[in-house]
Amino acid sequence: MRPTLIALLALTLAPAAQAQQYWLPNGPGGTTYNNPQGSLTGTINEHLLQRHMQQRQWERQRASGGSYVPPVSAMADPSFRLGNAAGITMREVYVSAANDQGWGPDRLGSQVLQPGQRLVVRLPAGQCVNDVRVVFANGQAMERRRVDTCSITDLTLP
Repeated sequence: MRPTLIALLALTLAPAAQAQQYWLPNGPGGTTYNNPQGSLTGTINEHLLQRHMQQRQWERQRASGGSYVPPVSAMADPSFRLGNAAGITMREVYVSAANDQGWGPDRLGSQVLQPGQRLVVRLPAGQCVNDVRVVFANGQAMERRRVDTCSITDLTLP
């Protein structure tokens, strides 16, 4: 056989290449970005933590007189984790832009948020000032108005 034909057959019969892993697992049960054994929630949490650390770094640079300005897309990510620190289950969660008239859809759907659990709330880029409303299993509601979600990573209620 000719060398080019052998090379072509080798490429055709070779197994598909594995996707490159950009980060390695971070310990037992850990999840990281681009880890096929990780969970979507773990990936989102990792992204939120990285964004939080970047924002802290940019704030330190700005405070020390540095001239670095982060990209608008990085600073305008309003996603956050909502934590339930109440002793009662949350049955509804609403998050909407502060200038919206309505609350929009319930972000829990048919799920509930038990005490101690967290919910990752994904919002469109640039929607930084938001209102948050939760309804507990006993029917009582709690609202936080005009929360700057671009400057936080976690919001724990109550």
